[in-house]
Amino acid sequence: MKLADIRWEILRIPLLVLTSASAAAIAAVYFTHQWTAATQAQLDHAQAALIGIRQKSTQADQEKLLIQRYREAYEDLRRSGTIGPEQRVNWLDALRAANREAHTLGVDYQLSQQTAAPIKIDTGNYKLQQTTMKLRIKLLHEEDLLNFLRALDNQHAGLYLLQGCNVSRSTSGGVFSVRFEPKLNAECDLAWLSLADAASLDVKKK
Repeated sequence: MKLADIRWEILRIPLLVLTSASAAAIAAVYFTHQWTAATQAQLDHAQAALIGIRQKSTQADQEKLLIQRYREAYEDLRRSGTIGPEQRVNWLDALRAANREAHTLGVDYQLSQQTAAPIKIDTGNYKLQQTTMKLRIKLLHEEDLLNFLRALDNQHAGLYLLQGCNVSRSTSGGVFSVRFEPKLNAECDLAWLSLADAASLDVKKK
């Protein structure tokens, strides 16, 4: 059969229906694909948001556990004055009290300016600072030095590191020196430690 022999007027309606159906099917496939892609994108976004929420929740739980674990130690440091600005007045009061408690014969001191401590530890949002104190203690005998250091610890005036002590004989007394005249001189170096807020230190530097 030749194309010329086909009666197109009879096939017109079926062809139109077929064309319309094909166009509708193509459009349906296209829009279905677009809807599926948009839905998948929304699902991916929702899943990413859920993962982020879970991570934040896990981090918050971990931080809560850390706070509970170290709260008592933090409060001890805060009460002793270790957290915050240096407590020079408290340190000097502690020296006087330790001198009385240990019955040493006098304590002289010299304080340096506060500097960054050379100790490398993780202190979070704080910076570890130190103030060096040089002590000169008058003693009757060597045990007085240990008694003084124990008495200083008992004052709970802060956190310090004993960097070293040198003990030498006093030159003030002679053979006929009185009983309660100092027989020894001790020179000790202490490093008083403070935890200062890093942001406040940066502001001071500016």
